[in-house]
Amino acid sequence: MSPLYADYDLDLWMEVPVEWAALPWKGPKQWARQMAEAWWGESEVPPARKEVKELANVLRMCAERFPASYPGFDLYLHLPDPRLMPLPAWVGWLASEGERDETLRAYVTTEDPDLLEEPLVEEFVSPALGAGLRSLRYTRMKGEQTIIAGVRYAFRDASRGVDVLVMVSAPDPRRVLAALPDLDSFAAGVSWERKPVEGE
Repeated sequence: MSPLYADYDLDLWMEVPVEWAALPWKGPKQWARQMAEAWWGESEVPPARKEVKELANVLRMCAERFPASYPGFDLYLHLPDPRLMPLPAWVGWLASEGERDETLRAYVTTEDPDLLEEPLVEEFVSPALGAGLRSLRYTRMKGEQTIIAGVRYAFRDASRGVDVLVMVSAPDPRRVLAALPDLDSFAAGVSWERKPVEGE
């Protein structure tokens, strides 16, 4: 797990365990079932037949597959509605290398041959991590027509000698664009200090 914390809306996001030792769940299957029941339990729309099981299967797949995409990063899922496909967000850090602006731009754009167009790169300010960059990018899956929409955030923490990254991607551009305000809020909530929960 990363030493970073994400201060996120519990109605919109869930953290996916990347290690299962000392947790109350035996593994992805049990965790996914409990989370699916909780998400549907909070929904204003009653689930149709098998929808709880279907969400549990999707969450289990996310927990089993997505951590391998960025080993060492924490994984969160954006799921404001249990009928939607979860949107994965990876959070982590890498040791800083090179000049700040050039390196952060490389993180949010990359020299990806599958890019469909030049990524849209803008400054993004985090209350905890300071000024960084955010990009919106589109790529096409190799050998397919499927378009992947991605949003990336990058910050340099010179005091720690690290670059902090938040990465989101999904084969559904409309889903990603609709979630952009939530993604911005999530990225802005990433820090090195866990904010105390009310009542602690």
